[in-house]
Amino acid sequence: MALKDLARQVIPYGICEYSVRRHEYMRLGFDAYSASRVAFSSRQYGDLLEARFNLLPRSILSRLATCVDAGAHAGKWTQTLLDLFHPQRVIAVECDPRMVGPLKARFNGCGRVSIIDAALAEGEGATNFYQLRHPAGSSLLKPRDEIKKELLSTSWDLVGTVDVRKIGYDQLVAGEEEISILKIDIQGAEMAVLTSSREGLQKTKSIIMEVTFVSHYEDDSGFPELHQLMRRQGFGLYRLSAPYERGGRVLYSDAVYVREEILRDLAPAR
Repeated sequence: MALKDLARQVIPYGICEYSVRRHEYMRLGFDAYSASRVAFSSRQYGDLLEARFNLLPRSILSRLATCVDAGAHAGKWTQTLLDLFHPQRVIAVECDPRMVGPLKARFNGCGRVSIIDAALAEGEGATNFYQLRHPAGSSLLKPRDEIKKELLSTSWDLVGTVDVRKIGYDQLVAGEEEISILKIDIQGAEMAVLTSSREGLQKTKSIIMEVTFVSHYEDDSGFPELHQLMRRQGFGLYRLSAPYERGGRVLYSDAVYVREEILRDLAPAR
């Protein structure tokens, strides 16, 4: 194929993709100049989608107070938040010793980020943490062997256990006036955290969390139980990401919950 023929196919596609990215940034509250500039980076747009910020209401993203990254891993979610938006502060919570060191190094000298070496749980104390070969699957809950066949090869292998410190959500955010976003990615242990919180959840405006449709861990909670809990806590389901599926079945998705009083303001006028 001649170079000019290839260009005719590639350039229009690139322009189209750029336009889509620019429109999405403007929908999220970026001004025209900022949206035009940041839309040039397809990598950064991919990070936006992976972090699920595109699933949040514009009214929340436009004024970010403190945000919490629970299950921060290597800090990519926090980094994307800092790169694209303007949170006053980020509390990044991680307990896996394999990840805590790199996380601290990544944000060393960044005054807006506080690193908490602990597992977000139902309260204070110490507990056992199951380390999987793929750190993103590690959890306070014991992984189920039968889910291995549904996931990437060797990613679900248990490689060790370690004692870690626990911290409750109310304790974690006791000194904060508002939590704009709680991103909670703690692999099946969400129910204990959200059930035990009172003051913390009351000052939280939105939550991004993974919800499962097939049990991954012993004593974990799936989407139906978590959805009912969120309703009781005063949150409504705002958006769901496209589900992850493997082997012909849906395994999990990311859900965004927003306080009901905010959702009511978002509803279109009749």
